[in-house]
Amino acid sequence: MKRIQILVLILLLPTTTICQDKRYTSFLTALQEPEKVKWLDLDCKELDKLPNNTKKLPNVNSFYLTDCKLKEIPEGIENLQNLTLLNVQGNNLSTLPDNLIRLNMLSVINLRNNSFNNLPKVLTSFSNLREIDIAENHKLDFEQACKVLSGVKNLDFLYLSGNQFTELPTGVSTLKKLKELHLEDNPELNFEQAFEVMAQIKSLRILIISNNNLSKIPNNIEVLQQIEGLVLDNNPNIKIEDLVQQIQNLTNLKVLLIRNNNLEYLPDDLNGFASLKLLELSKNKFSEKEKSRIINRLPATKIIF
Repeated sequence: MKRIQILVLILLLPTTTICQDKRYTSFLTALQEPEKVKWLDLDCKELDKLPNNTKKLPNVNSFYLTDCKLKEIPEGIENLQNLTLLNVQGNNLSTLPDNLIRLNMLSVINLRNNSFNNLPKVLTSFSNLREIDIAENHKLDFEQACKVLSGVKNLDFLYLSGNQFTELPTGVSTLKKLKELHLEDNPELNFEQAFEVMAQIKSLRILIISNNNLSKIPNNIEVLQQIEGLVLDNNPNIKIEDLVQQIQNLTNLKVLLIRNNNLEYLPDDLNGFASLKLLELSKNKFSEKEKSRIINRLPATKIIF
């Protein structure tokens, strides 16, 4: 799962390196060096081998079992005692087994694109759980889901993308530790109403509203004074002149991403962007002349084209 790491974006540390563990896709190769296996991304054909083999892999911390048309979680996953990330997206799950409670190290769970009607209460049992992806669960009762999510004590990343919202569930406002909220691919969402709900989450720092066919951001975005990072990628109809003025009212905003929006220019008056520490404009259509103008107009802002 991708995260918007806002501090990395701001600081752009040149010394930062990303270590990627080797990905094992079958037990045949994993069991040749079981102590080294940390990332297990199984082929669906390996399902019948789970119960007998997971006990032999003591150090797995990331487990992927995706797009397998599963109706229930297979036995054996609960044996992965050091698991921190569980990804079961793209299945037909409608529940989670209670024995998952044994995964007391779990911090990230991806339930995207499944068939949940109600969010399983077992999620409240994970004291280390910080990130939940319930995007593309169109059958889910989101008010019920929010009651469960409010019981996840350390939840700070939530993915609600592609859920066909017309209004943001009011229960989202009860998630008092939430820092990052993803609302991509909800083009029918009433963002004026959504901003009022999000304004009640004082901990919220990063908002992603890409891919929403936005032409204008509602003026009440100024109620989101707590926001430090805003992502508006893939909204090619957005009125950039209005956006520059609106951003000026978000006094704590440090990072703004407007990638892949078919932009050819920015307005003459860029004072609304002057307080940004980072402005990313990659995958647009700026000429070299326009790039130079933008850089000169925003000398205190790191700009990425």
